[in-house]
Amino acid sequence: MNRLFRVAVVLGLVGFLVSTSAQMVKRSDAVWARIVPPGTITFDGKLDEAAWKAADSVLIAFDSSNTKVIPGSGWKSERSGSSWNGKVTDPTRATVKFLIQGNELIVGVFARDSSVGGGLFNECDGVNMNLRDHTSGSRPAPPYEYGFMWVSETWASNPLADQPGQPPSYFGPAASDRDVYTGYSFVYGVASDDKNGTSVSTPDAGYSMEVRFNLAARGYDISKPQGEVLEFSVAVYDADWSWPYNDARFYGNRCWWQGQWGNSDGWNVGRILVRSDVTLATTVLPAIEPDLTIPNAAHHPAPVIDGNLTESVWTTAPGFRMTYADTTLRKSYPGIGPWRSGQTQPKLSGATGTPAVIDPGDAVVKYFFKGDTLYVGVDVNDQVVTSIDDFDRYDGFRLTITSRDSIELIDHVLLSRALDLRFDPTGNALPMSYLRFLDSTKKARVGVKMKPGTTINDPNDADVGFTMEFAIVLTAFGYPSGLGDHVLFFGATLFDGDKFTNTADDYGTRTWFMREHDRGSAPGWCYLDPNTFVTGVEATPGRLPAEFVLHGNYPNPFNPSTTIEYSTPREGIVTLHVYDVLGRVVSKVSAGMQSPGTHTIVFNAGTLSSGVYYYRLQLLGDDSRSLITMPFAKMMFVK
Repeated sequence: MNRLFRVAVVLGLVGFLVSTSAQMVKRSDAVWARIVPPGTITFDGKLDEAAWKAADSVLIAFDSSNTKVIPGSGWKSERSGSSWNGKVTDPTRATVKFLIQGNELIVGVFARDSSVGGGLFNECDGVNMNLRDHTSGSRPAPPYEYGFMWVSETWASNPLADQPGQPPSYFGPAASDRDVYTGYSFVYGVASDDKNGTSVSTPDAGYSMEVRFNLAARGYDISKPQGEVLEFSVAVYDADWSWPYNDARFYGNRCWWQGQWGNSDGWNVGRILVRSDVTLATTVLPAIEPDLTIPNAAHHPAPVIDGNLTESVWTTAPGFRMTYADTTLRKSYPGIGPWRSGQTQPKLSGATGTPAVIDPGDAVVKYFFKGDTLYVGVDVNDQVVTSIDDFDRYDGFRLTITSRDSIELIDHVLLSRALDLRFDPTGNALPMSYLRFLDSTKKARVGVKMKPGTTINDPNDADVGFTMEFAIVLTAFGYPSGLGDHVLFFGATLFDGDKFTNTADDYGTRTWFMREHDRGSAPGWCYLDPNTFVTGVEATPGRLPAEFVLHGNYPNPFNPSTTIEYSTPREGIVTLHVYDVLGRVVSKVSAGMQSPGTHTIVFNAGTLSSGVYYYRLQLLGDDSRSLITMPFAKMMFVK
């Protein structure tokens, strides 16, 4: 492979950057940051360079429109005067834009505001930002706060920020370090002076800001061939009519994009995508694909929900693996999955410590939808299967799904639900949390099945594990019949409690994909794709395919072999090419001359390392002149 072709392959392989689902709505939790040449931005807070007009942006507003910036954006009231009449006369409306210059993220803010000024925290204007810290080995990656607000608290950098004409304060861990971040502001009026130097009330027009972040300080590297994803959220604080204080009009609030706190996590994380070929010269920004594409099982019969994963649809459905303490596996997750997914081992009640985990939790999760129902199957490997009524000792599984029609009353964000499933000492399914309600209203069906050789609560034997099935009717989460935009916000958590003859050895762990619980960040943005079908359905006898089509590979993830299914409309030589994440060819398999119809190739990855690989098929016509190459597909090898 020549160098130019290798670069092209790398840019085309980044699964979270290039959309394969053209019908999906534009993601509102992710934006692009275009790369601009050095010196493009003159840092004065004014946003008057032409580059800002081309920058991708998000709108943050203090009203119900902000809740539509799904799934983690919201708004809330903070303060008001004792005689305030309840009317918000100057609601927050801010545009936040993103660029990359050098190895710096440049965030531009314009906030429309008739009364700009400073005061105590929650009683002032400005932005509080959170760029997750990728220098940390903790998972999820911890928050890192960047405050740039007119805060007059003694712990902020400018306690005089509530005085007329004063600049904003810095606060957070890097408040005194301008090598980490620097802010610039410009007020269209006079900060902290509602009379703007006159004798009568004179409204401001708003303010603008430019904030530059040293990305290396937080462990980001935009020079990586596959690009970079920055984990970011921002809250806009707004206080009005306090300079001088007007009790009847004073009001303070905040609204945010994906997460409201600078120093902690919650609800969601915004994704800022950076790639070397996305610049000011890019006329149309690339579409951003989902974290997971959930296929349609319209051509399969619905499975019987009894806990057995024996139907053919489960054999060929896609999935992912979850394993406690497997950092290599976690790195293969899509998008920000490597940074949001994680694990915990809580200290058990009455225990003196946290003993070694000798049988790590391990499960393969598969998924598809049919009609308005989401199906999830979980195959758990567990040598110590238990049923103990203690959350930290559970054996079981949790799905988290975000409702599309239920709003949290204080933060005005979409509510998420935890759907927990465990079993009793005899192996009967025990729906917990919100799943119990769905089960009682016939909006969910669940099943649990112990694998042969498994007994519950017997520490003297070695068990095999269990399987679980979920069938969730999504209209119970506010979806219309037909599923509307087909977007699903999803997380998964594996509970693994192990009990031994020596109780000091007992432990419990939780391992999660994307999101541990219903208030945590960050759910995966998934697409229930009506045009992507679960593979493995036999072709209609006598009917030849109309084009060269890849149906996918199964199982996926796999170890060590997977079957790749495809159809060809005419005779030709079919060759499989497999690439690593750097675009290097790691395997080439010839299927030889193939007749028209549906065929399979078995790929064995036994000599490769665990991880994500990309593949495509080529069809060389029997005349050796025509060559058809399929788009790339992704598979995951897990040893």
